[in-house]
Amino acid sequence: MVKDPVTETPDELIISGEKDLINVEILLPKKFYPEDLMYSPICFHITMAVEKFLKSYIISNGKDIEKTHDLNYLRESAMKIDASFGEIADDCRLLNDFVPRVKYSSKIPITKQNIADMTKSLNTICSFPPIKTMRDSFKQRYKFEIIDEAAAKPAE
Repeated sequence: MVKDPVTETPDELIISGEKDLINVEILLPKKFYPEDLMYSPICFHITMAVEKFLKSYIISNGKDIEKTHDLNYLRESAMKIDASFGEIADDCRLLNDFVPRVKYSSKIPITKQNIADMTKSLNTICSFPPIKTMRDSFKQRYKFEIIDEAAAKPAE
C-alpha cells in the first residue's frame, strides 16, 4: 500500500499539467525586467507539468503513487509499467535538479540557459510517445487544445 497516495484522477492531473504548460507558453516570450525574475515561475510550471503528466500516466495504468515532487522517482515508477521511460531519464534528472530551487529559497540563480535547457527537456517529455499518446487521447475525449512542443520555446 502506498503511503499518502495521490488522490487526483489522471484527467485532473492532465488538466492541471496543461494549465502549467499554458503558463509556460504565456511567460516564455514575455520581456520582463529584470528578466531573470521570471525564470523561477517558468521553471516552476515546467517541473509541475512534467510531475503531473508522470503521475497521470502511472495512475491511468492502475497503479497508486505517493505524493512527491521527485521526478526521478516518478519516472522510475513509470518504468515499472513501460521500460521505455528510461529514454527520458536525463531530461527528468535535469528538471529534478531545479525542483528545490523553485520551491525553496536558493542562492543558486536560474539562468536564461537553464530555461532553454529546461524547455528542451519539457519538449522531449511532452513528445515522448507514452506521454504524447496520453495527452492526445485526453485532447480527443474532451475536445481540449493541448500545447504542442513547438509552441513552448524560450524567448530570444
